[in-house]
Amino acid sequence: MGNSFPDPIPDPGQSKGKSFLIAAAAGVLVLALLAFFLWRAATHSTPATPPGSHAALTAEERAYISNVAIDHLDVTRAENFLHQEVTTISGEIVNSGNRSISSLTLTAEFFDQLGQIAQRETRTVLVPPAPPIPPGARREFEVSLDHVSSEWNMARPTLKVTALTFTK
Repeated sequence: MGNSFPDPIPDPGQSKGKSFLIAAAAGVLVLALLAFFLWRAATHSTPATPPGSHAALTAEERAYISNVAIDHLDVTRAENFLHQEVTTISGEIVNSGNRSISSLTLTAEFFDQLGQIAQRETRTVLVPPAPPIPPGARREFEVSLDHVSSEWNMARPTLKVTALTFTK
């Protein structure tokens, strides 16, 4: 007389629960990867036109760049609430020409120990509807960068005007 125990009958709800957990974990992983790649793309911007090429500038705008100066340049580094280093570039744009400037783009070049460009960042610092910079006027600007290359030699980056437009 053998006591044989019947095979346990699998609970269909239990296998559905495991499948749901696996699908949820995969969904969270996909969302985390998507968020990482979007964040990475946003913090590692590349300019639309190569800095220094001034390809989109008219001859008049290209000639006017010599009338625009950057004064009181300051570079600071601080830690944000996510414990990441943020580099802030601030200063004043000086319009010493005879035209009002309605938009202005600057390119910052960070160098390494060998004097080679370690990183190049292009940012628009004046955009309508902000008031234009009239002739002879100054305007403060500030740009924050979430990431600067670890190869940066910590010297002040060079700033160049790489695009501007006049008030019409």
